[in-house]
Amino acid sequence: MALVTVEAGGVELAMEESGTGADVVFVHGTATARSVWRETIAALGGDVHAIAYDRRAYGDSGAPEPYGGTTVGEQADDLAELIESLDTSPVLLVGHELGALVCLDVLLRHRGLTRGAVLVEPSMLWLSPAGPDALSALREVVEKAAYERGADAAVTAFLEAVDGPRALGRLGPERASVPPRAFAADLAAAASWPAGRRELARIDAPVTVVSGTSTSPVRRDAAATLVRLLPDARHVDVAAGHLAHVEDPAGVAAAIASAL
Repeated sequence: MALVTVEAGGVELAMEESGTGADVVFVHGTATARSVWRETIAALGGDVHAIAYDRRAYGDSGAPEPYGGTTVGEQADDLAELIESLDTSPVLLVGHELGALVCLDVLLRHRGLTRGAVLVEPSMLWLSPAGPDALSALREVVEKAAYERGADAAVTAFLEAVDGPRALGRLGPERASVPPRAFAADLAAAASWPAGRRELARIDAPVTVVSGTSTSPVRRDAAATLVRLLPDARHVDVAAGHLAHVEDPAGVAAAIASAL
């Protein structure tokens, strides 16, 4: 895959392209970078034009100075500018966790750029009655780790909280190491999205929501609610946890191929 940069939102975003065929843009979640899609893109076998990029402050992408926070809207504007710079729209969007919210915001505000989306384990816990308690517990774990052991420990605590003790092993040392400022900026971003149930009902693009069979019940409940709220959505299970695209890349790739 060839590494290039494009300017979006006043920052340089690093991205890699590979394969030929339908255009698919991959948007990573919190505490990961574009390399988290490596297995899924390989499983697609070069049959699509895969574009994976680092969101601002992650990987090889830049960020404003100082960089203390971000919003779903800001991230979606970055993504929209990136797509426009490629002159390849409409594209299929594939997003994980916070990246899935970014995809939804693009579907809502930049509909002409995309043909639809595949959302892997979307970070929308507020759609479940148990969501507020789950978010509070996650925040407490991350804050405790940061206070006791520092910023890098907070990233580790987050990954293990959302995907279990084997999360770091699945990612490997290289991918489990992310810039603390990017992680910290992401933490409050999901709550920044003003869209609610009414806005979700306006998204008419086809959406596939992918859940891991061994992910937490609150995430599965939230995903099922999201499918009910979207006008044109389906729910796909894969044999994995929260990092489904790393643990079961073939299953996620099959969902992407079906969406195309």
